[in-house]
Order: sequence, then C-alpha cells, then structure tokens
Amino acid sequence: MVEHRRLDNLSDLRIDDIGEAQDLGEFDLNLLVVLAALLRRRNITHAGQDVRLSQPAASRALTRLRSIYDDELLVKANRAFDRTPLAEALFPKVTSALSDIDGILDRTPLAPERFILAMPDHQALLLSGHLVNYFREVAPGTVFLPLTRLSNALPQLESGKIDLILGNMADAPPGFFRRALPPAPVLGLCHLQHPAAAGSPSYSDLGRYLSIRIGSNTQTGFGDVHDGLEALRPPARETLTVPDIHTAAQLLLGTNAILMLPARAAKHLADRYGLATFVPKSVPSAGYQINLLWHERNHRDVIHAGVRSMMASIMIEGG
Repeated sequence: MVEHRRLDNLSDLRIDDIGEAQDLGEFDLNLLVVLAALLRRRNITHAGQDVRLSQPAASRALTRLRSIYDDELLVKANRAFDRTPLAEALFPKVTSALSDIDGILDRTPLAPERFILAMPDHQALLLSGHLVNYFREVAPGTVFLPLTRLSNALPQLESGKIDLILGNMADAPPGFFRRALPPAPVLGLCHLQHPAAAGSPSYSDLGRYLSIRIGSNTQTGFGDVHDGLEALRPPARETLTVPDIHTAAQLLLGTNAILMLPARAAKHLADRYGLATFVPKSVPSAGYQINLLWHERNHRDVIHAGVRSMMASIMIEGG
C-alpha cells in the first residue's frame, strides 16, 4: 500500500514524491474524467451529469480521489465548493492530459501536407482538375502535385516521396497494392489532312507513317513502372521520341506522324490543338490498360482511399 503524507505547501512537493504517489498501473484512468468534471464544475451533481454518473457515484469518485491525492480537492464555501491549492494546480494538467488522450483516440484522418501523384501526362490533362477540386473539398490544406514522369516512381513510392502511381506494372512487389482498371478504348490522332483521317485504316497500314513515342512514359528497365501507350503503338519504319504530350501534338500538326491514345485523352488533345481522330481496324490490344499502385502504409488511409476511388470512377465511366 502506498503511504501518503500531507504536504503543507505545494512547494514541498519533490520529484521523488511523484514516483511514490501512485503507480499508473494501479490508477483508474476513468477517474481523471471525473476529476476534470469535478474541478471544472465545482459541483458534485453537475459534474456527475457531465460524465453520466449519478450523484452518489460522483460522490464516491470524489472520495476515492481525495484518498489518492491525500487532499480535499473541493472544500465547502457557502453554497458551492472551492478548489484547494492542489486542485488549482491539478486542473490545467488534468484538462491538458485528457485533451492529449482525446487526440490519441481520435480516428479523424490527418490531411497530408501534400499529395504527389505520378501519372502519364495525357492522364494528368484529364484528372488534375478533378483532383484539385477533390482536395479543396475534403482537405483544403493539402497541396496536390501531379508528377508526369514514371521513371524511378516505385522507389519514390516506397520512400514516401510519392503517394500514388497511375501506371503499369506486371505484379505489385511485397508491401504494395495494385488495382487494374478496365481497358479503355483507343483512338488514333493525326492532322486534319492526314490520309488516316479519311477513314478507318488498318492497324498494320499505320506502320508506314512516322510513329511517336512519349519518352517520359516508356519503360526504361526491368520492373519499372511504365505507361500502356507502348503496347498501342503500331510497328513503324520510323519512330520519334518526344518528351511530352504537347510536343507530340505539335509534331502531329506538321508531319505525317500518328499517335495512339486512350479515347478521352485523344478527344481532349484533338479539341485543344485542332487534330483529327480515327478508329484503326484490327488493333491487337484489347485497349489502353493502366493500374493504380500504392504502398501498404496508405492502404487504410481514408483520404488516400478516396483519391483512388474517385480516379477509378472517372476512368471507368469516361473510358
């Protein structure tokens, strides 16, 4: 049993006394809730109502607290109670401690300071506006940053420098999750007077034209995350690699080049740059394939899960 000794003055309390005062393992932490209510209300009945205790139960709790602290804590003063000097010193500490415990038990997700999504630039054209609006609504303090390069994306996802990847990978390594999205329909792009714009050329006939490869989205090594465009590109006698989708569009305007894109991105680029779209015959691929990749640390995060769900819905509905 712990032996208590009365302190005539708070200044007499030594650090050694704290360790001897009460073993935390033997202390009923629920009493802290009652103590806070008693010290705040300075009324046993009202304090009991705050913590859903009857007046007798609140009175018994006060008796236990007086025994633990070897102090009256609340003393009669006319029709109310006054806090003792020890209670005055305890009140802000107890209030702060309960606030910290509430923070520990709070399941409200903490909004990240920034959210970085690595994805092909043709998908960034379509998704960035939706994602900016999403974060404005659910996490106004989060800065959304699109990253339109997939090279070295997986190590950055593992280290936390990237939060989500929209790209292709055969299998997710241990510690990662992958969600394959349904294939999207494909369209070809060319300038308005291009022969391909006059009809529906066969896929094999497209090999006679200059083929464009977007360099930032191609696979550079085994196990790298990459875009699915390379699987759509017809074999051609000539191939030109460009750094981004906008350079590709300018090249389409001035040459006989063709570019295969998912349908929504192709239509967006055609409207923006005055290009023609066409539907090639006998495309060997089932369509444009892309995956969502994320690290297990963010698997249960509500905000991250919302981003993944929203992106999947847009791509599934829009194609």
